[in-house]
Amino acid sequence: MNKLSCLSSSLLVLAATGCLAGGVVDDPDTSPSEYVTALSSTSAQQILELVNYPGTDVYTLDVVVGLDSRAATNIIAARNGADGVAPSADDVAFTTIEQLDAVPQVGDATFAKLEAYAAAHPAPAGEVVEQVEFTGWESESVVWGVNHATLAELDATIEARAASLLAARRPFSTVAQMGPVPYVGAATLRQLRDGAPRWWIGMHGGTLLGGTFDGVTFDGATAGVALQIANEASVAQLTDNGVTSAPASAIVDGRPFTTLAQVADVRGVGTSTMNALKAYATSGAWGTPGSTIASFTAAVAPHLDTLLFMSESDRPLDVVSFPGAGDTAPTAASVAALVNAAPGSTSVQRGVENFYNNLEADDAGAAAVRAAFEAQLTDVVYVAVYKPAGSIDRALVDVYLVGRTRSGDLVGLHAIAVET
Repeated sequence: MNKLSCLSSSLLVLAATGCLAGGVVDDPDTSPSEYVTALSSTSAQQILELVNYPGTDVYTLDVVVGLDSRAATNIIAARNGADGVAPSADDVAFTTIEQLDAVPQVGDATFAKLEAYAAAHPAPAGEVVEQVEFTGWESESVVWGVNHATLAELDATIEARAASLLAARRPFSTVAQMGPVPYVGAATLRQLRDGAPRWWIGMHGGTLLGGTFDGVTFDGATAGVALQIANEASVAQLTDNGVTSAPASAIVDGRPFTTLAQVADVRGVGTSTMNALKAYATSGAWGTPGSTIASFTAAVAPHLDTLLFMSESDRPLDVVSFPGAGDTAPTAASVAALVNAAPGSTSVQRGVENFYNNLEADDAGAAAVRAAFEAQLTDVVYVAVYKPAGSIDRALVDVYLVGRTRSGDLVGLHAIAVET
């Protein structure tokens, strides 16, 4: 049946021709729709932005916009992909109006209502900053994330200097305002864009995350913490909190995740793993000051009995920790202050690789210690603290390899290097 303008007000004609409210005849099985051929490029773009926006759900299209419920359901199902969630990795955005027209039950009446609603309620506009493209929801999420994230969370996402300057200059209302900030270049902007899915969830208070996964039910808040654990915890942290080693390794290898459904789909993850994640998320241990010091210590301590720091006289290593001292990246001066270096002492920062090179190369523990630093800590520094000039034991140099935990602490190793 052709899609024609309704020319009669007769109820008989309305019934016979399929004429709908608004003066449009709808035959969703006919493609291309005649209404589509008359759409301006601006209207077509507004419609695509509306249906691609993750905040547009079945309820919005069905109840608010007033589409046929079948059309609303089919549009969102096509956009969300197999996992039924947006935003997520398998989303299939509509790039042309013809793709939308091909969705079952979408016809002229659908487009008439979409055009009117999109014009009156446009989806957030996208941005291009330093040649990095952001869709509307990505821009919206990045602005929210940079304005609300802790410095530690920003540090875990982007380079430390960029993180510090963004934190100091917020709030922002657009991504374009972030572009001129020093150290914020194309690479940093792409990293911020990669963080948009989790910040989108944060914008909605985690309520989008809740559900039942492998038979384990999570409310929104608990799901948000569990998802953060899945994305950031080390294998040691997961196994210390009830996840067996095989699924723990599989989770770490499968990152990043934007939903707990994706975690549940990881091979080897089942009810017991999801129960362990839920228990970990509700225990209060994740992200609290001091919690990750214990995890780091558990990872390195078993290897220190046989591992030595080699210099003119090989010396043992010990764990050092400074709870709550990881709000900013450590420096030579800050480490010297934390260890209460004597007045007149000097501290210098050395290349981190030099510390690793001074560990016994043939000791299996050296690799395990390095892996713990790389998996659990950020902003790792190697600092040597020299005693004051004239000290009888000035040749005994305190050396530290320390980094920041995700819960805002500093932790690492200390040894004495003999340097004459």
